[in-house]
Amino acid sequence: MRIVLTLCLIFVLGMVAQAAPTKVASLHPLLSEMASSLGGDKIKVVNLFPENGNLHDFSPTSAEVSAAVGAKLLLACGKGIEPYLGDLKDSLNTKRTRILELGADIPDVMVPDGSRPDPHWWNSPENMKRASRTLLMALCEADPANKATFEANQKKYADNMDRMLSMGKMIMRRIPQEQRVLVTAHAAMCHFCRDFNFTPIPVHGIAMESEGDTASLARLIATLREKQIKCIFTEVNSSPKALDNIARELGIKSRPLVMDGIYPRMNTYEKMFLFNTGIIASGLAPAKKKNAEQAK
Repeated sequence: MRIVLTLCLIFVLGMVAQAAPTKVASLHPLLSEMASSLGGDKIKVVNLFPENGNLHDFSPTSAEVSAAVGAKLLLACGKGIEPYLGDLKDSLNTKRTRILELGADIPDVMVPDGSRPDPHWWNSPENMKRASRTLLMALCEADPANKATFEANQKKYADNMDRMLSMGKMIMRRIPQEQRVLVTAHAAMCHFCRDFNFTPIPVHGIAMESEGDTASLARLIATLREKQIKCIFTEVNSSPKALDNIARELGIKSRPLVMDGIYPRMNTYEKMFLFNTGIIASGLAPAKKKNAEQAK
């Protein structure tokens, strides 16, 4: 009898262990959302990025590293966004935890001066769909028993990214091609500009890094005036002062965008993307003409 009970206990414990969700840690909220969408209740997502963190200043604390222990996957953006990854690998048992840089296979888009690629690849729905395929393969390898679930969920996620891309293109139809110049605080929207046929002009590196360089600032303002720019776009998580000053000099509007993919009020990719496309369209599209009836 005791042997039977022992065997039953072993069987039950084995079933519990088998049913336990796969632990996945993430270094960016958008990657956490992607993992949750693909994994559903088959995975447990641990978001290591603090709610009010700054993407370019963040480095995991010892407590955050401890939260990742036991994860089969640790999701990173890649493309140099996380310069601390080398140290993080040393802190984790990388034989048990695979660090997956989801941006590694995303084609580079260079910043306008050609000096470096723009690492903010998530500002393109097409890139997010591509990254989800990379994540799908990793999840199926980590937990092959739930492959069918992961595949079905990834298809839904990819379909939603296709829908985002189509909606973005429909919204951008309001903007004439000659007005498709996106002036931003820093070089974070080059992937977006590729998708929607915009010319990016990042201010960072011209004026913001050259404080007191009045000649560079004057050249920038002259360029924007020549191109008849209607609106320039700040970053919700950074001070808009420099760009607001330029906007006032030109007598035009400034509007905020979520460029780093991190803003508590925009806690899903869909909210962030539709917010950005709506703001860009409202800033650059021509005003709607009143019809004859309205004009009376």
